[in-house]
Amino acid sequence: MSRDDSCNTGVAILSFLTGTVIGAGIALLITPKTGEETREMLADYGHEFKNKVSDIPDHLRERTHDAADRGHDMIGRGKNLIHRGTEMVNEGKEYLEEKKQTLNAAIDAGRQAMKDEKKKFENKTVLEKEQV
Repeated sequence: MSRDDSCNTGVAILSFLTGTVIGAGIALLITPKTGEETREMLADYGHEFKNKVSDIPDHLRERTHDAADRGHDMIGRGKNLIHRGTEMVNEGKEYLEEKKQTLNAAIDAGRQAMKDEKKKFENKTVLEKEQV
């Protein structure tokens, strides 16, 4: 049952009880009864109201426990998601570090090859000048 359903149920129960009390009050005011009959009727309404209201805390307590259980479950799922996310970030960092090292090694190899070629070219140019 969703949270909206729980709220709607609670509102419906409170509306019903409020309507019952208001209806009983109006009925008492407009009915021509003796004082003793009115007191008995009030006592009956009081007992009925007490019985109905006494069920509400149990109902709300059950809803509270359900909500707390759902909250604990959601917190557990959130912690798992955070843990998985942290693992994924760490794996991503390791992957990027490996690629960075590979790229740096390739750049260093390219620089060294360029230096070697430059020396070969310079040596070749010097030899050609000497021959001329």
